[in-house]
Amino acid sequence: MSKELKTGIAALAIICLGYWGFNFLKGQNLLEAASRVFYIEYDNIQGLNKSSIVSINGLQVGKVSDIYFNSDPDKKGKLIVKISLDNNFEFSKNSIAKIYSTSIIGGESLAIIPSYEGELAVSGDYLTGKVESDIFTSVGETLNPL
Repeated sequence: MSKELKTGIAALAIICLGYWGFNFLKGQNLLEAASRVFYIEYDNIQGLNKSSIVSINGLQVGKVSDIYFNSDPDKKGKLIVKISLDNNFEFSKNSIAKIYSTSIIGGESLAIIPSYEGELAVSGDYLTGKVESDIFTSVGETLNPL
């Protein structure tokens, strides 16, 4: 093999690894199988970010893949959170997706509180969204009247 061919193969391998590494750092694993997608609508996401962890009963089952404003004119200002679940855990459409604080200094995650009553949720469904207030918000609301 010539030196040019070896250099070309090495350059191609480095470009592929760089592309995979960049997407991996963004929270997208190109080597994973297809995942199920669900949507949740919120008025306020309390600092939830893309690639935040999604858990069910404390087990990480996916990530937040996108956050964007609702394009429906009747729901202006509402946010849509798109989550991707890698686990095949089944739950109903009545399940609740709750945003909660993971630590004192910040960082939000999303927990699905599964419900088994009613029709099973399939990829593309909307879940009910709730926000759990953190300790600082609770203390601020309590002390606010004083």
